[in-house]
Amino acid sequence: METLSSSKRLTVIIMAFVFVGAAALTLFDLRLASSQTVTLVAKRSENAIPLDDPSADVWDKGAPIQVPLSGQNTVPPRGGGEGTVTARALHYDGKLYIRMEWSDATKDDSTSMQNEFTDAAAVQFPVEHGESVPAFCMGNPDAPVNIWQWKAAWQTGTDASVLDVQEAYPNIAVDFYPFEDEPEFYPAAASGNIVVRADRTSAADNLLAGSFGTLTAAEDQMVAGMGAWDDGKWRVVFSRDLQVGAEYAQFAEGDSTNVAFAVWNGANAERDGMKSVSQFLTLEVSPEIATGGGGLSGGTIGLFVVVGLVVVAGLATVGSYLLYTRRQTA
Repeated sequence: METLSSSKRLTVIIMAFVFVGAAALTLFDLRLASSQTVTLVAKRSENAIPLDDPSADVWDKGAPIQVPLSGQNTVPPRGGGEGTVTARALHYDGKLYIRMEWSDATKDDSTSMQNEFTDAAAVQFPVEHGESVPAFCMGNPDAPVNIWQWKAAWQTGTDASVLDVQEAYPNIAVDFYPFEDEPEFYPAAASGNIVVRADRTSAADNLLAGSFGTLTAAEDQMVAGMGAWDDGKWRVVFSRDLQVGAEYAQFAEGDSTNVAFAVWNGANAERDGMKSVSQFLTLEVSPEIATGGGGLSGGTIGLFVVVGLVVVAGLATVGSYLLYTRRQTA
């Protein structure tokens, strides 16, 4: 009778904690599987968001999420590696703002020499949000993506800090070139290639793609971007109106879409497909006012509750087992 009573008590204790744990998971909407969707929430800011200061205090009100990255290994040129991007989002006065933050030991913001490659970052959205999500690497022919890409070299290219050939190679010998002022002999510039654009006012470009090898500069360049490197970290802010032409990603309060991130490390000679990428996440544009992202979220609190319950359940189980063993040997 003693043995049966101890066994029943142990069973009841375990079932009770399993029930409480399940209730906590439901209450806080926790998903224990790591493959479940992560949501980046862009709440409404009550303060203006300065594009030229990616470290502005206003970003403390944006709830951060940690986005894991992996090397792009789908098509050549493959590259990139593991890492993490901290993403935050806010909206203000009809504009969406997204900030990416990641560790980078070196500031690579020049492509003046052939062996130099620039640090870069990108945000990607489906052009049309629906039940099916495009391939996170450049979309599909029937499901195109809208990409905002920032490059550190484009940012320095908007001022006088970019080097010309003579500055980059001070000992170079240049032959006479008779066609210096004739655009026909500068095909990239004449064709409107964004890489050599001389009138750049933003370090971010608005791009479209519908599969590998189809990346194209959009006709409307309405995306703004600015980055700052400090103490081994890049912080880059992207901004665009919530509502624009139908050929680009659309955003609205109370609506959601998908978002993916990419990072290039110039010190590792990364460019083109050689990059670190994330899977698609969920981006929610919330009408709620942003009040702070530094506290514990409901999910985090719920996780602490579940962990605490598991620990207590474990202690209760061990205690019951020890009590049962002692009575058996008495």
